[in-house]
Amino acid sequence: MPTKVQNTPALTDEVPLTVDHLLRLRASQIPDTPVLAYSHNGRDYPQYTAPQLNAFAYRAGKHYKNSITQRSSSETPEKVVALLGVSNFDYVISELALAKLGMTVLLLSTRISDEAHRHLLKKTGCSDIIIQPAFEKTINRVRSGYEGALNVVAMASREQYGPEAATEEEKGLAPEDMRLDTQLDMEVEKSRNVFIIHSSGSTGLPKPVGQTNRAVINNAYSATRTLATTFSALPLFHTFGVIVLLGAIYSGKITSMFGGDLPVTGENMIAGLRATRPDIYYLVPYTLKLMTETDGGIEAMKMCRSVCYSGSACPEELGDKVTAAGVVLSSYYGSTEGGVLLNSFRPESDKDWNHLKVTPHALPYIRWDKHSEGAYELVILAGWPSKVFTNNPDGSYSTRDLWQQHPTDPLKWRYIGRLDDTIVLSNGEKATPIGLEGSVRDSPYVNQVVCVGAQQPTLGLLVIPSERATGMPRAEIIQRIWPSVEAGNARMPAYAQISAEMINFLPIGTHYPATDKGTVIRPAFYRTFQGQIEAMYARYEEQNASEGLSLSEEELRAYVRNAITKVLKLEDAIALADDTDFFSLGLDSLGSMQVQASIRRELNTGKGIGQNVVFEKPTVRKLAGHLYRLRTGEVERDDEQSQIEIMKGLVEKYSHFEQHVPGNSDKQGDYIIVTGATGSLGAHVVSQLVTKPTTQKVYCLVRAKGRSSAHERTIQSLKLRRVYKDLSAACLSKIVSLPSDFSDPRLGLTEDAYAELLDSVNIVIHCAWQVNFNMDVSSFENVHIKGSHNLMTLCLKSRRASPASFNFCSSVSSVMDTPGADTIPETLPEYEDAMPMGYAQSKLVTEKLCDIAAITTTLSARVLRIGQVSGDTRSGIWNATEAIPLTVRSAKTLGALPAPVNDEVVSWIPVDVAAGAIIDLSCLPPATQKGAPVFHVSHPKFLSWNNDFLPALRVAGLEFGSVKPTEWIRRLKAIPQDASVNPEVKLLEFFEGKYASDEVSSAPYFETVKACGVSATLRGVEDVKGDLVGKYLKFWREGW
Repeated sequence: MPTKVQNTPALTDEVPLTVDHLLRLRASQIPDTPVLAYSHNGRDYPQYTAPQLNAFAYRAGKHYKNSITQRSSSETPEKVVALLGVSNFDYVISELALAKLGMTVLLLSTRISDEAHRHLLKKTGCSDIIIQPAFEKTINRVRSGYEGALNVVAMASREQYGPEAATEEEKGLAPEDMRLDTQLDMEVEKSRNVFIIHSSGSTGLPKPVGQTNRAVINNAYSATRTLATTFSALPLFHTFGVIVLLGAIYSGKITSMFGGDLPVTGENMIAGLRATRPDIYYLVPYTLKLMTETDGGIEAMKMCRSVCYSGSACPEELGDKVTAAGVVLSSYYGSTEGGVLLNSFRPESDKDWNHLKVTPHALPYIRWDKHSEGAYELVILAGWPSKVFTNNPDGSYSTRDLWQQHPTDPLKWRYIGRLDDTIVLSNGEKATPIGLEGSVRDSPYVNQVVCVGAQQPTLGLLVIPSERATGMPRAEIIQRIWPSVEAGNARMPAYAQISAEMINFLPIGTHYPATDKGTVIRPAFYRTFQGQIEAMYARYEEQNASEGLSLSEEELRAYVRNAITKVLKLEDAIALADDTDFFSLGLDSLGSMQVQASIRRELNTGKGIGQNVVFEKPTVRKLAGHLYRLRTGEVERDDEQSQIEIMKGLVEKYSHFEQHVPGNSDKQGDYIIVTGATGSLGAHVVSQLVTKPTTQKVYCLVRAKGRSSAHERTIQSLKLRRVYKDLSAACLSKIVSLPSDFSDPRLGLTEDAYAELLDSVNIVIHCAWQVNFNMDVSSFENVHIKGSHNLMTLCLKSRRASPASFNFCSSVSSVMDTPGADTIPETLPEYEDAMPMGYAQSKLVTEKLCDIAAITTTLSARVLRIGQVSGDTRSGIWNATEAIPLTVRSAKTLGALPAPVNDEVVSWIPVDVAAGAIIDLSCLPPATQKGAPVFHVSHPKFLSWNNDFLPALRVAGLEFGSVKPTEWIRRLKAIPQDASVNPEVKLLEFFEGKYASDEVSSAPYFETVKACGVSATLRGVEDVKGDLVGKYLKFWREGW
């Protein structure tokens, strides 16, 4: 029985270019050093050196050459050969042999469906597959439904590659000469895929991800940082299993592999650890749980310097349990797309097993993008050697993995789940249920649990009880699992906690869709149990509408006042006036969800309350009155008229402006303030302004904590729109980013910064506005309406000879409801003309203020009404979450797009063209007439949906059928309503309104006579057709 190996070979500095080059190098450099131990019987672990593995792979490769055609040169496409079998010694040798032949090896999981196998073979263009005998039936089923030819080859065994298979020719070869791909150029091959490893398919069919030789070598190098002997219970068709094997070859530190032909039992694992005595034990959380449930398992793991899990998250209770028992638990985080990036290796005295740090060499290539409160998505930046996949315009890769930063150590991060696991509630709040599910699953009375609630007001649980719950009534099971539910709730925000009535039980033994790792496939689970989920929410709606307190209107005011006070942590409920806007006090969507949940839980509302009730009724008086009339059945008051009164009141409140007094500033040229630079339109405005010779400075006012953060947000926005790389250092030096707060009279700026703006600025372009179609107009007051007044005040305080001009980027929504108008002129609106939503009404209010300021002072104020903005003309970047892109995406999901029987005419203006027109208009000399001129920054021509847009999509390569809108809606409602898988369902309510019948109404035409008369950019805009539609489609497909 071997003792613990402490070999430390001396390696040369030659950098291996391919996997086979690595194997041949090590066979030459460390000929007597064992790098792999493998057990065929679970007791003995014979050891193999690099020269032995090299020779075995050489012989197996020569064997495969008889059945599989090799590539003739590095100029030919990659040749994909699949491997299907358990991770035994034959599999190891075949993997190395195919790499030696210069093949690209598709590593197929043994646990995926026949459909998934066919999908991967087709997707990778694979026509050759090597299998173990046990999988003959599987491949026969796969081949019967596979469209292409499939060459099935038996996996080589020791008879073909063992010492007895050696030839005379081979005996004269040095290890470095055992090459079977001399026709290939290793410098070229280092950037070719050597492996293809696929995802688990938790969100659909598995995705193949290529691994270049360069990336695999870098991953192997990363694994050598520990320089430790290891024991691996990881499959070789998963990323980390490959990394551990090649890391051992790279470092010369032996890894012992658990036999792939052996049953995975705690006893067999313990025997392996005792036989090999490794420094590190690599396993998956499932095996970790198995070890804790096996007598002697904890003690066997304590013999290791570290027990390292990977592959999926470890339930917190399990990790705490083994750590408390004295096991040093750690983990790696990595992915097929990006390699190894974080680990939790730390001093033995540090018990914080659940937080990881980015490895030092990966640190420059990591970015953390905020996803929701306390949750950040890990993004891998361009340049990281192990990154083999890109899904962002700047060359980065968004992993869709969410992390939480340590409260006191900013370098530590805790994994909290997949973005794919994120559930988006009906109010837009996001919840990641992994921790909650893990806690509940830890109960001995639970076999499986899945959180549900996409597009619902609250979360629920579907629980499959374990055998231990046999014969128990529902109430007793609830009682037994409730401590676990409470433990899970403690990890969730208040709006995402589970109540007892939102737990639904499936029969014991219910089968459910799962991946090869045993992970629930959420979309398939939701589809399978859609009926049970819908029934649970129907019961919830019914019981909450008619139960609870029946209060008078006065009592309801007190109730609402107390609820808002509690959520906002105000000192005194009485201080909250009946007409104070909740959102002006800082209420956000999370807070509104908490208030709404309280109402559902505690009040009798007669019938169900609306999903956005707190947004729509954002004062004590409005919300209490609405709830009272909802229960009593009284008719609602004329809300439209009250909104107009509020709008008039806001105009009156902010209609007073000071007069401009010329100062002694000697500034020449253009010093320009731009708000909204972190948005698409603002970023294009900034990028074009800084290239103008007359521009001296562009001040970007940005919501941020400090100047560095403001600058970083601005630059990131330019990069995201792919305009940063075109800007010279001289252009970039003109950008000054300032952290701002528009609600503050001095815009949240320091005294010196504000003084600098007064001394220099001659143009203000106000693009920033919150795009929220749920909020009441009064909720836009503090930051936006008041903020616009504060910006106009800055213009009038200018120390230059004339006030700075104020150019307000309004919206066509401010006049979209103009009564009986097919054509909207470039004139100021009436109060009734705005669409009935706070966003449009707040824009209209500000248009009125611009006009008042231009009439009563010398301010040159302009209203620039922006139409429907589309992607830019160069890169085609059009936000994939908007209505048009989501509609087009349904061609992939539904195979069809809506084609109204009466056609629809639309008007879209590319964002870079809109930015150019805004600059043209903002740089005009002051108007001679009093009042604020209105310009429409809209495309001067209409576009036909049926006759222009749909044909252009087909020409660009999108395949779909044209169906009537109502049929398209029917299909959209029939697919899984999971927005993380089918994002178009997020706008289902909007689409149902738009496509309620097969005929649709088109938007009015917005006149552009005045705007085109003074803007050369707008006069020269091209139609949104042909190549431009192709650019849009190409960009959208990058994210599909």
